[in-house]
Amino acid sequence: MRRGHSHLGAPRRRGARAAHRSRRAAAALPAPSETARASPIALLAFTLLSACSNVSEARPEHHLPEPPYRISAGAPDRLHVRPDLAAKLETTPAGSSDVQARLTGYGRLGFAADAAYSVRPPFPSYVERVLVGVGDRVTVGQPLAELRSSDLARLRAELSRNQVQVRVARQAVERLEPLVRDGTAAERELAEAQASLEVAEAELASVRQALAAVGSSGGGGDRYLLRAAAEGSVMRRGVAPGERVGPDGEPAFLIGDPERLVVRAAFPERDAPWLREGAPCSFTVQALGDEPLAGTVLRVLSAVDPRTRSVEALCRPDEHHDALRAEMLARVDVSVHGEDRILVPRDALLMKRDRWVVFVRADERTVERRFVVPGLSLGGHVQIAEGIAPGEHVIVRGAVLLDGELDVLL
Repeated sequence: MRRGHSHLGAPRRRGARAAHRSRRAAAALPAPSETARASPIALLAFTLLSACSNVSEARPEHHLPEPPYRISAGAPDRLHVRPDLAAKLETTPAGSSDVQARLTGYGRLGFAADAAYSVRPPFPSYVERVLVGVGDRVTVGQPLAELRSSDLARLRAELSRNQVQVRVARQAVERLEPLVRDGTAAERELAEAQASLEVAEAELASVRQALAAVGSSGGGGDRYLLRAAAEGSVMRRGVAPGERVGPDGEPAFLIGDPERLVVRAAFPERDAPWLREGAPCSFTVQALGDEPLAGTVLRVLSAVDPRTRSVEALCRPDEHHDALRAEMLARVDVSVHGEDRILVPRDALLMKRDRWVVFVRADERTVERRFVVPGLSLGGHVQIAEGIAPGEHVIVRGAVLLDGELDVLL
């Protein structure tokens, strides 16, 4: 029994001794500095670990770059801008609209309302000769063209016939008046003779008026002269020898006074409230160079053209210029003054859905989006009824980019 017991306990003692020997062997492994006595595998592992440690210690620390834009804490409509980008923002201070502004319109030169007239033949006629050309100066009663018309020949014949009828009717009245006083003729006969005289005189007057329209008081034949009714220059000629013309067709001549030219210019509908009669204006004619010519707003049409959404104004030159001609194209600038309200450039406003916004510079690196209420337009500027204060600097270049960045960050 004793031997059996010792036999069973032997494996336990051997296991304990083996574990002890393993611990002693682990303790006896060479240190990292004792590379000469270390095994090849341990030496390789130590070398790799040392290299990794050296690389880690030699690597410099890297910092993330500052973002170009970031939202201010607690203020979702405020945006911090990186210094290099903030320096590129173009701003302008919000001013007052009592400063002078200019409204720009485009049009052409023409005659004032009573400074031009058309010349038409009074009845169908054929053109025999044209006596003036475009650009010629004419005086009152000057012949413009020679025409012939069968209607004129008929009128002249009627004139002669009516003159005879009037003469005969007057003689009848003169013969009956003493007979009625003597009682040898009835008053009824005298009344009939007087009525015939009145009818004949009325017909004669009508024919004479028709002839006066062509400057003819009588005579015969079918030829007549078409004459100028007022002084001016021939601006357009619509007839040529051999043509048939009439009172309902194109005017034979257009005559105007070159010293009474005006510029008829169209302005955008938004500028209509600012246009005033008597306001100073200036205009430039491309054909004559860039020198502006001074003038005054003569009239502003009250109706807006429904097709072009524009309103017309007439700018009258303050002085006569020989080089100006009707139908020349011109650009007109009207000087106006607005009401006492905040004024910002039109480029500073952005449409945000159904509202208007501007970006205001809060400090050197911070901009703020403001919702504003715009008023009337004044040339290149817009009145602001509420939303910003005088002197605040609004962004006029780069506002679209700031608005997009703010929406993305939100």
